[in-house]
Amino acid sequence: MIKLNRRLALLGGLSVAGCASAPSSPATVSEFSLALQGRLPRQPPLLAVFEHGDQTLGFVAARHAIDGGHPTFALVRTAFDEVQPRAVIIEGIETARGEWPRPILEEARRLKAAPDPASAGEALYTAQLAMERDLPLWGGEPSDQAIYAALLAAGSDPQDAFYASLFGPLEQSRREGDITGPSDPRFDPVFERWARWSARDLKPQPDASVGAFRAWYRDRTGLDLNADPNWLASHDPDYAGPVQRENKLHMKIRDQHLLDLIRSRLDTHRRVLVVYGGSHIATMWNPLVRQLGQPHLIGGA
Repeated sequence: MIKLNRRLALLGGLSVAGCASAPSSPATVSEFSLALQGRLPRQPPLLAVFEHGDQTLGFVAARHAIDGGHPTFALVRTAFDEVQPRAVIIEGIETARGEWPRPILEEARRLKAAPDPASAGEALYTAQLAMERDLPLWGGEPSDQAIYAALLAAGSDPQDAFYASLFGPLEQSRREGDITGPSDPRFDPVFERWARWSARDLKPQPDASVGAFRAWYRDRTGLDLNADPNWLASHDPDYAGPVQRENKLHMKIRDQHLLDLIRSRLDTHRRVLVVYGGSHIATMWNPLVRQLGQPHLIGGA
């Protein structure tokens, strides 16, 4: 079964494969912070419906969930009715895979017949609804190589760029019960599976060994990974740890890719639905408002 996971929330890129036109506005995304998200008119999960002329954008700012009763899933259903989209963009899959990537199509079909269609999260739930309506669907993610190259071009150390990208999947593994922390005997093999998979297409090739990762962590923090109770706090963009700069760059480049894709699909399809984690609307709120005007909000706190 395919998993759309938080690893991809740390990886991004600079350009959108297959965009039909240049961005319609030069405005770019903001750097994410908790304060930036706090300035939103309402907090996720929410649906923001932007309308300008014959263009309509529905943006479901989700709270990631796998419970079909969670408000995120109701907002996704509402969005299809409100927006009547002609194109759909979901989180967790590369744009370069094209319209309806085969893994998403196959998994959406499987889940549609499963007892719990929401069990794989809101992205694949959205794909099921798009499939029912015979709508074109794309992933909103850049390639791993694109973000890696962009980070190196921005002056990142290759080790920092690569190892920072692994805190997201490690957090996911902890949340799903695969590991309890760095001292867990399962940690090293879990880390190396994620690292080898993440490094598979990167050039130059980073060191995917857990020993190199542990040495890097000690070098950057002065702490042994097993002895640091805040090892996952380093994944928080507002935490002043060794991966803070990388996380902010990851997210900003990734969100610029998504913003450019949104603009392209609005140009070609006019009515677009985006379903992404709630933090992403915060970084592109200002450029979307400048381009499309203030949205109508549904849900949120």
